[in-house]
Amino acid sequence: HRESNNEFFMVRRRELCSEASSESSSSSSTSSSSSSSDDERDKCSELSSFPFLGRDNAERLLLREGVIDSIPKKCGNNDRKNVILAIGDGMGWEMVRAGAIARKVLDELQELGVDSKTGATGDIAKAAKEAFENRTLDDYYTQGKGSGLSFQDELDDFAIMTTSPVIIGEPNEGNVMAPWQSLLKGKVSEHEKGMSPLVVDECRNPLDFSPLDYSDGGNMVLWNDTRGGTFPWDGCYYEKEYYGSCDPTFIMQHAPGSAACATSLATGHKTATHMLGVNLYEEDVSTLVEEAMYCGKAGGVVSSVPMLHATPAAFITHANNRHSVEQLQRSFKQVNPTLASGICVASGKPDSVTLGSMKNGALSSQWTFLYQQDVVNAEHFYYPIEELDPDNGDHVLVCLGGDYSESQMDSLPLRGVDSTYSNRWCSSGTVVKDPEQGTPVRVEPNSELCKNYNPEELTQIPHISNNVKAALDFLGKASEGFFFMYEQGDIDKSAHGNHMDDMLGQMLDMDDSVRVILDWIYAHGGWEKNALYVTADHDHYLTLEPDFPKKLAYLLIDGESHNITPKNNTGIAAWDLAIQAGRHKDDSKTQVEHIREFTTWSEQDIKNVGHFWGPRGGGGNAYSSHTTRPFPLSYMGDDGCIEMLMGKGYQVVGRRVEGTKDKIDHVHLHACMLKNLFGLSRLPVVPTGDKKDVVHDLVHTSSSSIMRGSVWPLVLMIGWGLGSALW
Repeated sequence: HRESNNEFFMVRRRELCSEASSESSSSSSTSSSSSSSDDERDKCSELSSFPFLGRDNAERLLLREGVIDSIPKKCGNNDRKNVILAIGDGMGWEMVRAGAIARKVLDELQELGVDSKTGATGDIAKAAKEAFENRTLDDYYTQGKGSGLSFQDELDDFAIMTTSPVIIGEPNEGNVMAPWQSLLKGKVSEHEKGMSPLVVDECRNPLDFSPLDYSDGGNMVLWNDTRGGTFPWDGCYYEKEYYGSCDPTFIMQHAPGSAACATSLATGHKTATHMLGVNLYEEDVSTLVEEAMYCGKAGGVVSSVPMLHATPAAFITHANNRHSVEQLQRSFKQVNPTLASGICVASGKPDSVTLGSMKNGALSSQWTFLYQQDVVNAEHFYYPIEELDPDNGDHVLVCLGGDYSESQMDSLPLRGVDSTYSNRWCSSGTVVKDPEQGTPVRVEPNSELCKNYNPEELTQIPHISNNVKAALDFLGKASEGFFFMYEQGDIDKSAHGNHMDDMLGQMLDMDDSVRVILDWIYAHGGWEKNALYVTADHDHYLTLEPDFPKKLAYLLIDGESHNITPKNNTGIAAWDLAIQAGRHKDDSKTQVEHIREFTTWSEQDIKNVGHFWGPRGGGGNAYSSHTTRPFPLSYMGDDGCIEMLMGKGYQVVGRRVEGTKDKIDHVHLHACMLKNLFGLSRLPVVPTGDKKDVVHDLVHTSSSSIMRGSVWPLVLMIGWGLGSALW
């Protein structure tokens, strides 16, 4: 009934406002104008009863869907677990497959005697190439979970997850990303958090958020199996001659931002692009790190990019704009996580006063501040925290790279597919502009071979897997358990740059780090005490050609694996340039045709590397942004929660959003992580013969629960149902 009411409200609102507007504009005399104004006020006042401004939470979602039978006290039950979330930023299904194939190719070449760093010659090279001569994607996998990476092989459970961005106001030019607009007036970059009037509709009432898809007049970008394909491996992305209903450019429209995606995972609330740890009204909502710490647990994050970058920041800050340095740094101090580790560069770290206090001032009694130094080797980096314990109030901050390294890079060392940190294409290009109009015309590539860290610095920086292990060893001492989020953030960076060599290296880093997590879990209670979720926040747009395994293997055999990214790559977003040139307003060509004019890969480049970015026909480096395509989730220790929420709906500011068949959303994953973190569970099944006693016990329990306030959500739901019936 909610969906039908929502649709009715929208239609009625438009009718009333249309009538009011029409009557107002048609009045010509003072008296008729006055009368029309009265009518307009009467009709618009009728709308005030329609909006339902509400806030949901994970506990109520779980209760509605029957995952739990009651909402317990704040800190849950005794059968709680440590919850670990591993996020490959931008790690879609195709990127996982590329990483899995790379891992298998590397392992096989090693068995054949090929050195991945230098390649092979003579008989070894000849035999290796013969082994891969006819190798295709069919020899690995073409759908589903797949195998090859630690989380594919070790975690039994698999699901597909949607992003469902929010659109308030007008979409961005060219629909390249969902707009950075909340339910407050103006872009989020134009005001401080919460400091703006509410967005109003035609009748000057607060905007009545619609849970419908944007194409149907709503405020959501919902996944559509018909237009985007049922699964990420749908034929419309891989078949050169495709005649179905799927549109390969559908996933490029109104894509989500990392901040909004990570906020949904961290808080269970949908929010707008660029917003962190806040809802659509720009109000702070608690994150899983805060929930854990409130209940005496530990909570922390580790990232391969700046610790106040979008994804980690969503768990440890609150800001209406991810670029508001003051909001990020102020709210970091308020959240005060047990542990934070990442790159410390410019605005992506706590402020200098806070860092100074952690090092030598008042905060040093609580915080241990570890940072990259030329006098400390990576193998000794974590010695100072070996005896620390969260139960004693200890906190740890880890700063690597950035302001603490000579190279001042904004990510950990970028590993290539050959596991070296040098001899990579530093992709770049020059945008040629029209001399009269100043708009982009084309791009000229000018890439050079380079490295992103000096060799001496590499000895000072612990590998990301070691950062993850140190975090687990520290957080794992918390007697009440912990929540931990690890992000391989440079996967996203590599995908934005259409850089396969870097991306495969980051997938190998992700694989190694998840292996460390699995080993830790097996040594600390297994799946009875731990739950692990490995997923992304959103997807990009990568497509592997059938001969990709052969192309990759041959380049590794020849010692030229860096050429899996073409020299002609630029790292420049083709569609962004097309928008700057006004091509998004030109209907004489398709979006793909417009993009093609700003790409730099040749057809031979695509043949040489066996893959391309963006829609087929757009050129090899045709798309450098996020997409709405659903992505994989591998998990274990969940105890059936994800399965129960498959295809279910959820609420956004009180409006019920329809679920997507055979898929979950960010919001559902958040709910299941919270469920396991606090041991929320269903009541035990009782034998049939004891039904009378069960009913008596349930009534008694419900009466007691009313005194605790835990059934008020149910009361509110009943009231809503009665109200709808009366209406």
